[in-house]
Amino acid sequence: MRIKSPVTNSDNIVLEEELDIELVINKYKDDYQIDINNYFKNVSSLRIYKCLDTEYRFYFPFDIVGHSDLYKKLQNQSWYYTLRWEHKIAEKFFQSNSSVLEIGCGKGDFLKKLQQKNKNIFCTGLEFNENAANLAKIQGINVLKQDICEHARDHIESYDVVCYFQVLEHIPQVQAFIQASIETLKTGGQLIIGVPNNNPFLYGYDKYHTLNLPPHHMGLWNLKSMKNLQKVFSLRLDKIFIEPLNQHEYNYYFQVISENLNQESNLLNKAANFLFLSLKTSKTSQIKWLLQSLVCQFIQGRNILAVYTKI
Repeated sequence: MRIKSPVTNSDNIVLEEELDIELVINKYKDDYQIDINNYFKNVSSLRIYKCLDTEYRFYFPFDIVGHSDLYKKLQNQSWYYTLRWEHKIAEKFFQSNSSVLEIGCGKGDFLKKLQQKNKNIFCTGLEFNENAANLAKIQGINVLKQDICEHARDHIESYDVVCYFQVLEHIPQVQAFIQASIETLKTGGQLIIGVPNNNPFLYGYDKYHTLNLPPHHMGLWNLKSMKNLQKVFSLRLDKIFIEPLNQHEYNYYFQVISENLNQESNLLNKAANFLFLSLKTSKTSQIKWLLQSLVCQFIQGRNILAVYTKI
């Protein structure tokens, strides 16, 4: 089978590395008590490729993507469907009398918040998880159990804004997904996308971070790959935001950096290690909190939000 980039459909890709399938299976079992053996029943290798045209990195094979049973189990985690940093940033891009489509709307919390702020925003959500969709309907959200490709056939240029948060990284066939999203947008409308930020801190050094692995995540986005989408699609990038490091992850961040100093002992990492050790041992908690808060503003955190205009 000839492997092609899920974004460009080009074979201009390179194999980056192969992962240990047994370790992936055990991570899900140990961390979330979820058995994913069936996803890998006929899989001999789990690989990460990079699209050289866009810098997008993706897992292969594509058919190990998570099914509804996986998401029903993850929904039991209280934090799984919640309002996040990217929702707060995205709010200001929604105007009165806008028609909005959210793909993967979950329980509808974000659309509900938009409607509460402005009664003249008309919202539709797409969601496959029946439990989450039912909770959204209870909140009065118009939710359809459709994928975006199906929805686009009857809703060409229907929306002023299309958005999805923490969805694109789950999609194996990226090109079809994004193209269908664009087709539902009016010319001049906005596409707003939130994804995990695969910067070195969280996913570069910690490549076996459980929920960033298949079958949960199928792609690894970063700042470059999000910027490069405008080279492939009829989009213009207007704004891009990176979440600062969350302060409660301060210790984890610098522990990860410290553990890799032997492999990458450059000056920046040595300075980072010094900051970690000195702030960690600070005896005055208020000073420690203020210093950590300041440091976190200069470090990339978990998420990216990109705002595009359809051209």
